[in-house]
Parts: sequence; C-alpha cells; structure tokens
Amino acid sequence: MAIREGRWDCQYCGTKGLLGRDKVCPNCATSRPEGTKFYIPEDEATVEDEKLLEQARKGADWICEYCRSSNVADADVCHHCAAPREGTSPQQAVKQYAPGEAPRSGDMTVPDPHEKYRQEPGPELAQQPERKERPRWLVPAIAGGLLLLALLCGFLFLRSDNVDVTVAGVSWERTVVVEALETVTEEDWEVPDGARVIGEREEIHHHDQVVVGHETKQREVSEEVQVGERTYVCGQEDLGNGFFQDIECTEPVYETQTRMETYEEPIYQQVPVYDTMYTYEVDKWVEARIEKAEGDDLQPQWPALSLAENEREGERQERYRILFVDGDGQEYVMAFPEDEWLRFEPSGRYQLRVNGLGQAVEVVQ
Repeated sequence: MAIREGRWDCQYCGTKGLLGRDKVCPNCATSRPEGTKFYIPEDEATVEDEKLLEQARKGADWICEYCRSSNVADADVCHHCAAPREGTSPQQAVKQYAPGEAPRSGDMTVPDPHEKYRQEPGPELAQQPERKERPRWLVPAIAGGLLLLALLCGFLFLRSDNVDVTVAGVSWERTVVVEALETVTEEDWEVPDGARVIGEREEIHHHDQVVVGHETKQREVSEEVQVGERTYVCGQEDLGNGFFQDIECTEPVYETQTRMETYEEPIYQQVPVYDTMYTYEVDKWVEARIEKAEGDDLQPQWPALSLAENEREGERQERYRILFVDGDGQEYVMAFPEDEWLRFEPSGRYQLRVNGLGQAVEVVQ
C-alpha cells in the first residue's frame, strides 16, 4: 500500500509545512506535541526511500510524560531526556479518512501547545459548526403568504351575507310509479322460484385453459458472473507519525455473460365447458307508467290513480321549492321538506344567508 509523507505546523512558533519525519521544529527546537494535526499536500508523491518507509511502518509516535517530546514507536526511552517509556505514555492518534477527506492544511489555533501540560486537564469542547441565520424577512414573508391564501379561501367559500328577499313563487311536484304484474320471458343458467320453463339448450358457459402438451425451445439467458476482484484506494490513514498510508479495499468484478438455455414451453388449449341455458316465463312487477301531479300553489295533491286488476301503486316521490327574489331582481331557488315549505307565505319577506359564490345557504328569518 502506498505511503506518503505528511506535513505539520509548529503551533509554538508558527512555522508551517514541516516534514512528517521531523519530531522537532527546526526553527524553534520545540518537540512536536501530542495532538498535532498532520495533513497531506495535494498530489503528494509516494515515499520510495526505504529508510522513510521503515520509519513510517513503525507505528504511531509516543509522547514522553516528562519533557513532552515526540518519539518513534519502537523507542524504549525518550530521545531528548532519556526518560523510560511508561505504560501510560500517550500516543499520537491514528485516524482514517474516506477518499478526498484527508486534511490539506494544519491547525494553528493553539498558540502555546505546552501550556495545557501546566494546567489541570479539562474536557475539551467540540468546535460548533457555524450557524447560518435565516434572513429575517423570510419567516414573515411565508406567514404572510399563508395568511393571504387563507383569507382568499374564506372569501370564496366561507363568507356569507344576509339578503332581504321576497317569496316570488312556490311549486310542488308529486309522482307515483304504477307497476303492472306481467309475464316476461327471460333466459338464465338457473330457473328462479315460480318460473315456468319453456325451453332449454346446451351452450358454452365458459372456457378452461388446459395444457395439452409441451414444446422444446431455446432462449438466450444473460447473467452477471464474477470474473475476479478489483483493488482500489478507499481512503487514507494518518499513521500518527507524520506519514499517511493508502487504505485499499477490494470489490468483485462482474461480467455479463450469455448462454443458451433449453426449456419446455407449455401448449395451452381453450376447452369449452357447457351448461344448460333455460328459457322461462315468470310473473314480475314491472314499471308500467309514472303518474304526476304538480302546481304553483300551497295545496299539493297526489295524482289520482286508476289501477287495473294487474296493477299496483309503487314508489312515491315529492319535491317542494320556493322562488325568492331580492331587491336587485336576483333569484334564489331553494328546496324544503313539505312541513317547512307550507310555512312560507306568498309575497312574504324573509332573509337568506348567501355565500361568497352567490348561493343561498339557509333562511335566516
């Protein structure tokens, strides 16, 4: 896996772009502190020198607990003060980054990195992302638009006015269906109760789909077949010692292959299924006519019926309407139940509630 040398910035003196191999700032002689942010320049070449590769592969640096110097992973004593490595000695963090996410610049936010070792340790607050404020006019503008839409709907569908009107006319209509008992001829697969069969015959009731054989055929079949694996760089790892190593992943490589497949295709035949169709006579009450009575007064009547021996009265229906007219000549027609309709007086004055669409909704008084 390819290894590239990173960079770091001295947070003590401000020198930037120090090589990852440097454990000490060559400008101010300050040891590289714990928590130093390593970064890698764009298009940094891979390391080919065997000594640098060996240094990179040793692992993360450890920090001396006495002088805070940075040491290579395989060192047992500090190169600066000769203090032995303790089991509690901290290490530079090893981090993994997705493709394109490895840092390209350092971090100069701590002016004196050694100051934190002279203070009581405390929790570090995560840097909060900058919060972008909405334009102050945006929320009022949206609210205003919604309010305007609500007002428009209310005007069209909820607004109503009381209108003074006069009864200009009344009308009523009453109908009665007259049914006659007649003998009718019908056909069906079954004979209803009371019917008299006058004929029957065999007819196709439906068709069943039946397999009557098979035909051998061939067809081309395509399928994805794994033909190998592909290795690719899926990220980078900060080794914690100033070097970065490519993270390699593998994924299967597929190829679309075709082959001929032999199969048996069923042969179907539509087979008719017969049943008995009956012709029969049956006595039924059928609508013979509709008798109607209507008028423009407040004396509704049912139509007079003259029924023959084979007739009877069927369904009754009735409708009652009032025609109102306002002072501008606008007409409103409303339907009422009979008991309410009878309460209106010819030329009587009333008030109607009319909605925003000009439709009469109800009589107010």
